[in-house]
Amino acid sequence: MIGHSNNRIEAAVANGTAYIKIFGRGTFQTVADFRDFVKKSLEEGLGVFIDLANCETLDSTFIGTLVALSMKSKKEGENMLKLFNVSDHVRNIFTTLGLQNILDIRDAVPGEGGEYSPIASKAHDKVEITDLMLDAHLTLSKINERNAVEFKDVVEFLKQQR
Repeated sequence: MIGHSNNRIEAAVANGTAYIKIFGRGTFQTVADFRDFVKKSLEEGLGVFIDLANCETLDSTFIGTLVALSMKSKKEGENMLKLFNVSDHVRNIFTTLGLQNILDIRDAVPGEGGEYSPIASKAHDKVEITDLMLDAHLTLSKINERNAVEFKDVVEFLKQQR
C-alpha cells in the first residue's frame, strides 16, 4: 500500500507542453495544487500531458476535477489535455463513470518533459477544498444518470458542509 507521503505530483515544462506525472494516489488532498497547475498551463497556451504510469488510483474528486479541466480545454478550442499510460484499473474506473468518450486517453507520452520537480503547493482552506469536491462530484453527476445517483449523497453532504 502506498502511503500518503508517496502520493505526489511532479511536472516539467518543455517545448510548449506541461508534462505531469502522478505518483501513488491522486486524491482530494493533492487535487487543488494539480488543478491550479493545469489551469495555469492551459491559460499559458501549453498542452498538458498527464502520465499515469505511476498512478495507483484516482479518487472521485480527482477524477471529477480532471473531467472538468478536460471539458473546459475542449470547450475553449483545441483539446490540449491528454492522459497517457493509464492502467487497466484506472481505465475501468473511467469506463464505469462513463468517461471514455470525454477524456482523451493515449498510449504513450510523446517526447519527454526534461527535469521533473514537485508542482507548487499552497495551503487550501476547508471551504476551498469542500467547493472543489462539490464541483468535482457535480461534474461527474452531469455526465450520466448513473453517476448522479451514485454521487447524490456525497453532493448533498458537501452542500451541507459549505
